[in-house]
Parts: sequence; C-alpha cells; structure tokens
Amino acid sequence: MGAHTISRFVDRRFCLVDDIDRQSLHRAITLADERWDWIWLSYAEMSSHVHYGHVAGSTNPDRFFRSAHTRFAGSYHGRDDRETLGPVFAQRPTIHPVPTRALPRLVAYHHRNPVEAGVVDRPRDSSWTSHRAYLRLEPPPPWLDVERALDILGFRDNAAGRRRFDEFVTEVDLDASEWVSEPAPELALRRESAPVDWLRLIDLARQVADLPAGESLLSRRRGAVRTRALVALVATRDLNQTYTVVGAQLGILPGSVFNLLHRNAAAVEGLASELRRRLIVDAAAE
Repeated sequence: MGAHTISRFVDRRFCLVDDIDRQSLHRAITLADERWDWIWLSYAEMSSHVHYGHVAGSTNPDRFFRSAHTRFAGSYHGRDDRETLGPVFAQRPTIHPVPTRALPRLVAYHHRNPVEAGVVDRPRDSSWTSHRAYLRLEPPPPWLDVERALDILGFRDNAAGRRRFDEFVTEVDLDASEWVSEPAPELALRRESAPVDWLRLIDLARQVADLPAGESLLSRRRGAVRTRALVALVATRDLNQTYTVVGAQLGILPGSVFNLLHRNAAAVEGLASELRRRLIVDAAAE
C-alpha cells in the first residue's frame, strides 16, 4: 500500500522560501531516514506545506517525522537572517493510504503541484518537486532511489522510460477519482457536525469481530486486532476522522493507526461492510 503524507507549517506560514530552506529540509530527512523502512517515491515542496509519496513499510512513521521536523526547525531558526523560535510544523503530518495501483497518479499529482499553482508551465521546470530528479536533470536526494521508484511506477530508468514518465505526468487526468479514497456512499450522508458515538462504534466492531466483552481492545490476539482495524477503517474512511482522533480513542499512536490499516484493511473489508450496515440501522432507528 502507498501513502500520501502532508506536512503543514504552523498557521500555514510560508516557511520554505528559498533553496537554503529546501536544502535544510533535505538534510534533515537524510539524517532521519535510517529510522524507518518506507520507500520514497516523490515529494512536492510548497511554501506552506510539503507533500510526500511513499510505499509504506512496517516502521511507525512518527519517530521519523519527529526527527526530521525537529532537525529542520533547528536549521530554520538558526539562519542569520531570522530571529524566530518555537514549532515550525503544525502537529503531526497527515497520512492518507493510497492503493498501489494509484501510485503513478499520486506521483503525477505531486509533480504537477507547481504547474497547478501557476509557478511554472511544465513539471520539468520546477526544482521544488522530485520530477527533475526522475528525469535525471538534477541529482536526487540520498533517500530517493529513482531507478527503484520508476520500476515501482512501471517505467524504465532509460531515456525512453523517462520520456514516457514525463509525458504521463504532464498528460494524465488527475480528476479521475480512482486514486482517492472516498467514503462509503451510504455513510457519506453523515452530518459533519454530528459527533461520532465512539462507544457504540467500538461495541459494534467488537460484535462483528467476535471479540469477547471482557477481552482488552489492545490485546495482540486476532480478535482484538481485527476490532481495532475495523474501528480505524470505518472511522477514517467513512466518518472523516483523523488518525490522531482514532488513535486517541483506541489508545495507540496515529502512526500505529496507519500501520494497523496498512496490514489489516484488506483482511477486514468484508467485516467492515457489516459494521457499516449496523451503523446505518442504528442511525435509522434514532
């Protein structure tokens, strides 16, 4: 499974203003990269936020991002032309699961960000994404293995393959919805202001997963893992809840919520349909 990560700066400030800031961010990522096993696919650096594309690994991403963001904040505040203090990034990054089949479109979305923002005319004209590294027009950062990334996306690392990749990024229809995880239509009607009844959601998930009432939700036994995965899947996909909120309800870290879904979402998809059905019945009875 892939991952689309968005790291935003505090109050949406413009914290990436020049190549010095970008180089500082790349160095921070390089020094922190040994902390995880995710595969880098892409990046798009905007003034107020940063997009990343990955193939998810088994390591919790929280530790990596804490390290990278803390190192970047030190470099950001340490510039001679600044007199700033405090947090630079706003909370933890937002991580969205992306189906493997949709990874080429995710990378194209990242590489076309400067075009959509009106900064450049073509993806290859911007050095603020990984596109020029893919085309071998600039050296990639140490953590981006272009040959491996191109192979994952279905392209060859030769002149013809890079030309095909450039054409794909430039021409692909990004309005197509297949690479975006949409909420289930029957639950998308939920009122945005309506609070989630977490006790009921967890109780129904226990029933659907056959988890005994007395067994801890945090147990490593199969039933408890399925229950947590069910809650996380329905809460994030259908009830518009963030990993942070779901993690707080389940008693785990936001990164652990992502890993939980990465490892178990496909296995509990059928059970999730039953959980959705019971939630709909409950809502209709109110």
